Amino acid sequence: MLLRLIRWSKGYVDFSAYGKFPERFINLTTRNGINVWNLKPVQNGLTATMQVYDYKNIRSIASKSKLRMRVTGRHGLPFYAQRYKQRAGLLIGAVIGIVLIAVLSKFIWYIDAPPTKSLSTSQILSALEEDNVKVGSYINSIDTENTERKLILKNEQIGWISLNIMGSTMSVNIEEKAPKPDTPDFKTPCNIKANNDGVITSIKTARGETKVMKGSGVVKGDLLVSGIVETKQETIEYVHASAEIMADVIYKKEYTIPQSYEYYSLTGNRTDRYMCGILNFYFPCSLSFKSYDDSVFASRKEKLSFNGTNIPIELITQSETEVSRTEVNLDKATLDKKILAQSMLYEVFEKPKSRLVSRKITTKTGSDSIIAEISYIFNENIAQTSEFSVTD
Repeated sequence: MLLRLIRWSKGYVDFSAYGKFPERFINLTTRNGINVWNLKPVQNGLTATMQVYDYKNIRSIASKSKLRMRVTGRHGLPFYAQRYKQRAGLLIGAVIGIVLIAVLSKFIWYIDAPPTKSLSTSQILSALEEDNVKVGSYINSIDTENTERKLILKNEQIGWISLNIMGSTMSVNIEEKAPKPDTPDFKTPCNIKANNDGVITSIKTARGETKVMKGSGVVKGDLLVSGIVETKQETIEYVHASAEIMADVIYKKEYTIPQSYEYYSLTGNRTDRYMCGILNFYFPCSLSFKSYDDSVFASRKEKLSFNGTNIPIELITQSETEVSRTEVNLDKATLDKKILAQSMLYEVFEKPKSRLVSRKITTKTGSDSIIAEISYIFNENIAQTSEFSVTD
């Protein structure tokens, strides 16, 4: 392979030689140290291949051998250069392209970081960037082992991580730690106390001595079930109290709803601006000075790839779209719907384990808003384990 490359770089020719003494021609070229290959005998002569500079010096040998020489093929870099010497720009562009690829191959073009259960791709890339590992980083400046250790120390979820660089692509493989099983502690003695004020509606005691009755009112911190139990042998036993104590609990929330709000709608007028990015360098591909008083912006990135290989070139489209602003006044029916929607969001997301018993809404009008005061009654479990204290 190396010999072929050397021959191609210097240039070589295929030729035919016809005459009286082809054997003498072979002997003379060998004696003069001229390398001839692909030698084949033909009728009244031979065909062969040799370097260009040797072919220029065998006229005297051919004359002594009574042979007529004729070139049948030209190969190699000198002939390509001569063919395209009128197109110097093409050659210069090819050289620049080769140099550019050689330089860019020393940098990270793409980072493949698939998400895990608790870490998204953007979180992984941000953590790598904190250690100066990103697209455009010089490969020889990256200490993968040191970066792996830092990521494990900074992220408790990561149990194992591997950074592999193949060519200009870095692949990130992460294995998360197995979560510790949430096993309740049934051995440590404790009491059950109320975690909120309320009126008890039902009692289900699994362990311990119940200290309250159905229908009784309790305040936060009251003892509901004691972990100190007297046995049949009239001895004291300390147990881990366990119970479900359901109670009606009052909650109050206040919401302020503006009587008017600004509504924005797209007008359809849009200005697109284009940018091209190579590694971490960006430059505009179009100029547009048109802008709007009220507008929204959107950005879209498209990464280039060739034959499944990511190229460190991305095209960015930044769109500015005009919006019109309109002030809308809310009527009473719409305000009531917004208040009810706020209330239901609270019930669904902040009280998912509680049962709604009642909801009372009172409103009052402010200068430019409606103030809604909502009183809830939820039926929920108010039992909370509490370690023994000296006052129990």
